[in-house]
Amino acid sequence: MGRVLLCMGRYAKKPYFMERAYINVFSVEELCYCFIENACLIGQEAMDGELSDWLDRECGMGELAGRLKKLEKKGSSISTYAKTILEYVGYGSREQQEQALLQLEKSLELNVYEKRKARADYLAEHGKYIPALKSYDSLLQEIPQEERSLRAGVLHNRGVAYAGLFCFESAAESFREAFAWGAGEDSFTACLAAKRMALGETEYVDFVAARTEDHEQLLRVERLMEQVVGEFEGTRESRMLFTLRVCREEGKNDSYYEEIKRIVGGLKEKYREMTAE
Repeated sequence: MGRVLLCMGRYAKKPYFMERAYINVFSVEELCYCFIENACLIGQEAMDGELSDWLDRECGMGELAGRLKKLEKKGSSISTYAKTILEYVGYGSREQQEQALLQLEKSLELNVYEKRKARADYLAEHGKYIPALKSYDSLLQEIPQEERSLRAGVLHNRGVAYAGLFCFESAAESFREAFAWGAGEDSFTACLAAKRMALGETEYVDFVAARTEDHEQLLRVERLMEQVVGEFEGTRESRMLFTLRVCREEGKNDSYYEEIKRIVGGLKEKYREMTAE
């Protein structure tokens, strides 16, 4: 049985927007969760006074806000600031708190481009693909040419975001560029896999025939595809599709089309969420 967590303060009517994490928080517990799960996205700008004002005004946590105000005036570090909040609320284990603070300290060593990449990566990992792509595109325009490794990483992750939106041609191009800028073989394999998803069977056969020098990588892609298909066969979604196929074969058209409509509706809604700004 898990530890019972008692909530502190009020649930805010007006949320605090954590710009780097691109998320609204409505309570001090949600704030602590973001600190622990996404410490690398917390910057010194969190000490601009807005957060402490919000905790006082919206959450009724005047005592904590007062402590934070003192730290702001003293010009304390963001790690001290975050530690004060985590310890006051008692959120997370001691180990989780220490790990978060360690990550926070490490993030202070990142340059401005690395920090912006971390934010874009966070958006992509949480399915916010459109904001992530905008962040990646903006970052690619500003990264110095000598930052080859960083540029390659941004391009690869942009490809991942495009693939999440099923834009496989764009994904393949991003992976190709990443490889050209010095990314590893995984980027090249991802490029071929994206092409495999983007092209029809005839087109892909022609594509493969023209790339005899990439025989080993193409075989690797096919093995990966077989592995993914095999893993899918044991999922709930696979069993559901099998049941639908049986319904259609048995002439149960009403049940078949009703379930298809429900599934497609759910997929559309999920896609709208992924493409939201």
